[in-house]
Amino acid sequence: MKAIFVATAVAVAGLATGFSGAAVEASGTLKGTTQISFGCPGPVSASGVQCNPWHSFPFARFSISRRSTGGVPVPGTAVVVTSNARAAFSLRLDPGSYLVTPLPQHNTHGGPRLTVRVRAAVTRSVLVRFLGYPQME
Repeated sequence: MKAIFVATAVAVAGLATGFSGAAVEASGTLKGTTQISFGCPGPVSASGVQCNPWHSFPFARFSISRRSTGGVPVPGTAVVVTSNARAAFSLRLDPGSYLVTPLPQHNTHGGPRLTVRVRAAVTRSVLVRFLGYPQME
C-alpha cells in the first residue's frame, strides 16, 4: 500500500495545478488495474476451453503525462506510477487528456499506450496491459 501512496502523491504533485481546496474539488480520479500476458501455450481445439492469457501484474510501473491539444505529451509532466500488491492503482488528476505508457520492466517490454480523458469529480477506470516475454502462441 505504501508504494501506491507514494506514486499517487508524486503523480498528483507532478500533474495537478495546485493543492488548494478548489483544485481538489476540480480534480478527477483515475483508477485501474495492471495485467500481463505471456500468450497461450500450445494449440487450442475449437471445442475446448479457450485460454485467458491475462493475469494480474502487481507492482507494475507505467508513466502518465498530460497531453497537449495536439495530442503529444507535454514536456515535464510525465510521472511514474506503480500499482500495488493487488495490481491496483488510484490517483487524482486535473481534468484533461493523459497518455498512459506501460514501461519495460522484469519480463516485459511494456505494452500498448492508452489515451484517457479525466473529468472533474468523475472516476475513470482503465486497464493497463503489459506484453510479457517470451510470448507463447
